[in-house]
Amino acid sequence: MIELYLKTNEVKKFNFISEIDTEAVDLFNIRIIDYTDSILNEVSEKFGIDMSIFKQKEDIEISSHYLKSHDQLSFNFSIPKYNSETLFKEEEIFIIIKNELVFYFLSSNIDNDFLKLTKTRYDFTSIHFGSHLEHFVFQIGIISDYYADLTEIISRRIKRFYENILHSKEYNEKDLDLIMILNFNNLLIKESISNFQRILHLLIQNKFELKTITTKINLELDDIAVISDHIQFNFERLDDLEDNINSKIDLEQNKIFRTLTIITVCISLPALIAGIYGMNFKYMPELEWDYGYPAAIGLMVISFVIALIYFKKRKWIK
Repeated sequence: MIELYLKTNEVKKFNFISEIDTEAVDLFNIRIIDYTDSILNEVSEKFGIDMSIFKQKEDIEISSHYLKSHDQLSFNFSIPKYNSETLFKEEEIFIIIKNELVFYFLSSNIDNDFLKLTKTRYDFTSIHFGSHLEHFVFQIGIISDYYADLTEIISRRIKRFYENILHSKEYNEKDLDLIMILNFNNLLIKESISNFQRILHLLIQNKFELKTITTKINLELDDIAVISDHIQFNFERLDDLEDNINSKIDLEQNKIFRTLTIITVCISLPALIAGIYGMNFKYMPELEWDYGYPAAIGLMVISFVIALIYFKKRKWIK
């Protein structure tokens, strides 16, 4: 799917690059959704774009994700896609600016999320852009809002989980697994927003003719800094939550070991007495007693009771 955003605020949609009959001077941006290698080649040929950045998306260095030439600016970053049941999934976004045109290459999943977010927060019909850069900065704001929403989702899940743990008396491996999932999702957001933040800093160095563009990018950087603080706070809450669960699991295990200790001691004393009188030595005077058997039983019971009283005084038994 190819979407063209015109300077008249109209949006045209095409299935193939060959169908595009609009002049580049009439456009602000072109969005290529669920692109393939063949589509990339067609876009490159039609608009004279250098697509080398698509070959470097696996590199770690920021220089591989931000390429600048005399007539083209290219950058890419991964962004988490929210899934309510499982781990987040990373989706790649590529943005290329050339000849006063902004090209977006992204998946339909991310595009749908951005579209929903735009419709929810903005009256798009009343927004008019004076240049492709103004529209570009607006899209940066949408991405920042998307990061904020992801962070809020994680924060709400952590808060609900925290409340459940506080009221729960049973803990298992699933609780720790959920913490790992939340930690991983939070980590994906942190990595993505860190790369996005570095790209924005590099963008500012371009010294755009319109100072409002630089000002708006700086405002987005301020918003992202606030989001980053919330991400760090999520990590701290998850660490605290994990410590809390581990502490409660340790307490439950201590209770189990304490119960086993009480049972072992209480049984071992009568077992010791039974073992002594079970040796059947020839010269064991108690064997001749008329009441030797009930006396041995009574001694076992007394030893059992004494052990219980001892643990009761130590407050091991409630």
